[in-house]
Formats: sequence, structure tokens, C-alpha cells
Amino acid sequence: MISPVAHLIQKMHVHRHEENALWMKKYMREQFPFLGIKKPLRHQLLKEWYAQEGKGLDWFQVANELFRLKEREFQYIALDYLLLEKKNWDERIPQLVEDWIGDQSWWDVVDVLGPHVMGIYVLNHPEQRDYWIQRWLDSGNFWLQRVCLLFQLSYKQKTDVSLLAQIIEDLAKEKEFFIQKAIGWSLRQHARVDAIWVKDFVLSHDLAPLSRREALKHL
Repeated sequence: MISPVAHLIQKMHVHRHEENALWMKKYMREQFPFLGIKKPLRHQLLKEWYAQEGKGLDWFQVANELFRLKEREFQYIALDYLLLEKKNWDERIPQLVEDWIGDQSWWDVVDVLGPHVMGIYVLNHPEQRDYWIQRWLDSGNFWLQRVCLLFQLSYKQKTDVSLLAQIIEDLAKEKEFFIQKAIGWSLRQHARVDAIWVKDFVLSHDLAPLSRREALKHL
């Protein structure tokens, strides 16, 4: 009898689609191999498996086992599974975020780990926030730095604008596209809550043209 995770892996491979895999790989700039499973089917397969076999497992072990597999859909399904298990998260989440970004760094994974994983975790464990944010700001890894910019993306009125300003100021001179874009994105998102603060911040800081443009996009 195969394990529940092995069964999910088997189900995924049954739905391999070579033509889809080809264009999905091209879309991601040839960075990762794909099975060719589109998002709706991937969600359906996970939903069915989770209802039948996936509950009550060691979430940390299952998520890591899935994430380490070669095809990119397994990283996506590991993220989806992780979110299904968020009521069981513990203090291992920040290190998991760091490890996963170190292993499979690209925007598609980072932009889930930032607001949807670390963002949720920090709300529940605010005492850990400053340690991890400073650690990642100092890391020299621009993907971890992107998480620092994006983890508050869904916070709305709960956004710590002093922290957001400090992070942007620390990273404003970075030439990396994904940092400049994330600065603009974080400001554009907060403008939905406080457009005046965002306008004042942009006007009073020397931001990259891309960051400035993104920040003021809807203002």
C-alpha cells in the first residue's frame, strides 16, 4: 500500500500533458520543468486527495516532500496544501519560508510565501516579526527581501507604515527589478487605504522610476 503523498504524486503524473508543459515552461523562462497541469485541475486533484487522505498528516513533512519534487506543479501544490493546513502551523514556518526560497526562488512561489504565508504567520506571532524581517533584509537575497516588502500586502489598516517605510528606505537603491517592482506594489496596495500617505512618501523619497510608476499607478 502506497503512502498518501505517493498516491497524490501518482495522481498528478496521470494527468501529465506534454503540450501544456512546454508552453508553461516557456512562460516561466525555461526555469522549471512542468507536468502541464493547469490550475483548475491541480486544485481539483488536491481537493479530492485532501478530503480522502490528506487530513491529519504531518503538514511539515508532507509540504516539504512535495516541494522538493522536480516539476513546478509540486511546488504549487505544496503551497496550496500549506495554506489548507494553516491552523496547524507552528514556529517552523519562517525557516520553511527561508529554505523554500533558497531552493526554488522565483516570483511565483515568493509571492505566495510573502503575503499568504509569512503575512498570516506574523499576524499570529508578532513577537517574531522583527527578527525575521531584519534577518532577511540583511541576507543579500533579493527574494527574501521581496518577502519583507510584500508580507503586509493584505494587511490594509493593520499595515505598520513605519516598518514599511523603513524597509523601502533600506532597499530603495537596489537595482534589482523584482525589488523595485515590489516597492511600487507595496505602496500601490497601501494607497487603497491611505492614498495621501503614499503620495507624500513617494514625493519625499528618491525612488526608482519603476517603483514610483507602480506606486502611483491608480492615483
